[in-house]
Amino acid sequence: MNDKYLHYFKEQFFDVEENKEIKTIIEQASSALAFIINKFGEVQNKFACEDTMHDGYTDIVVSMFVRKIIEGLDAINVLFAICSFDQAQIILRTLIENIVSLEFILKEDTEKRAAAYFLEHHYQEIELGKKIFGNNSNYKKAIVETCGENEYDNAYESFKRKQEAYEHLIKSNDLFCRIDEARKKKIEEKRKAYKENRKNKKGKKSKHRVYVQWYEVCSDVSSVYGLMSETGYGKYYSGIYGGFSFETHALNSTMAIKKSEKGLDLTQIRNPVGGSNIFSVACDFSIGVLIKIYEYFNDGAEEKRKFKVAFVEFQQKRDYINYQLDQIKEV
Repeated sequence: MNDKYLHYFKEQFFDVEENKEIKTIIEQASSALAFIINKFGEVQNKFACEDTMHDGYTDIVVSMFVRKIIEGLDAINVLFAICSFDQAQIILRTLIENIVSLEFILKEDTEKRAAAYFLEHHYQEIELGKKIFGNNSNYKKAIVETCGENEYDNAYESFKRKQEAYEHLIKSNDLFCRIDEARKKKIEEKRKAYKENRKNKKGKKSKHRVYVQWYEVCSDVSSVYGLMSETGYGKYYSGIYGGFSFETHALNSTMAIKKSEKGLDLTQIRNPVGGSNIFSVACDFSIGVLIKIYEYFNDGAEEKRKFKVAFVEFQQKRDYINYQLDQIKEV
């Protein structure tokens, strides 16, 4: 990795390699995150090595969520190693979304909820295809001018094959048929509600695209807040999920301003302060869903006992690392 800029712009960047005390604390945090990643890795291996215990698509959905969680934790661990905590917030927000979604699926009606999620990307692909290749599409001219008529025709044929495969997929599974019907009903309800709402308002009408989230199809939940409330995380929505969105939407740039002898100054990039919040949230949410995944596997008493022992030891280690991270002051 070419990081000579750390030397060229020494005043702007905090280099953890030059502070042994802070580096030791960060390495302890990284070790704890690695422990969690290893546990999820073991779960992923279990999906690969054992016979399917549930409907095929259900195991696929749970397994893919596990992979996304590993991916998120790995990215946070990499950013943590260089004290890039602000950027880790963006990854953490996505990690929380994946964890909450998986817990929602595992909580109840697992096969139904997994099916709704499983079909979601198919719906999105078909809707995008209709938008591009539909009779009223405005995209054909631009695509032909850019890629040529043959390329457009090939893409259109590919979309038609995808649409046929999607229709066959729905018809091949009774639960998929019920999900599809429920989704169409939900869309129609939203469309009627929008039209009724427009009747009671004055002003110019605007185009409106009705969209239904996958979790709306299989439950009464209609928002991310509802999703978090359903899984017991509602009280964390504003402080954690909402708070982390400031970094995602570029709303906290002025937080880098600090007082100094000169008056106002900027904190260093890779500021080592404030890592405990990200660390504790990543650990708590990840361990929480890990327990739910073990329940999904219906592990035996001995496996549960071993995990409980490891979990108690991990909690003690996590609390100590949190305390150490809180001791890091502005450098």
